[in-house]
Amino acid sequence: MPAAPAISAPLRFTTAERDFAVQVVSKGLYEIEVSRLAAVRAMNASVRAYAQSMAAHHTQLNSELVALMDARGVVPPHNLPDDKAAKLQRLASLPSSEAFDLAYIRVVGVEDHQEVIAAFEKARGEVRDPELRAWMERTLPMLRGHLSQAQTIAGQLAG
Repeated sequence: MPAAPAISAPLRFTTAERDFAVQVVSKGLYEIEVSRLAAVRAMNASVRAYAQSMAAHHTQLNSELVALMDARGVVPPHNLPDDKAAKLQRLASLPSSEAFDLAYIRVVGVEDHQEVIAAFEKARGEVRDPELRAWMERTLPMLRGHLSQAQTIAGQLAG
């Protein structure tokens, strides 16, 4: 009698993979919201264009990662973490001005991208899931590009 075909269980994230994915989606939600705000509020055309690009890119990245999380049985976050909500509120409290533009670029474009790139670098040693690793490898160069663009714009705004 032939052996019954093996039924494989769906792949699951490790705790480190789950924590990384949740953290990245949370940060992505923040990037999307704060960049939508900046796309409307920014006075400088370069800052506005950067913000529009950030909103579009992070919407796509989050969509891809959420689909992977769903496939692994992980419920993605739907709300901003408290620290990110507070940062969004601080930025939203600034009127449209050069100060708003500079704050968005320095905080969101530079500092936040440095933070998320560091999280990706750390996770590279912990992530084994092949699809998550592939997503990370596709995403990391884009994040580095976002950081580089923000640094260039920050230099232009600083004069």
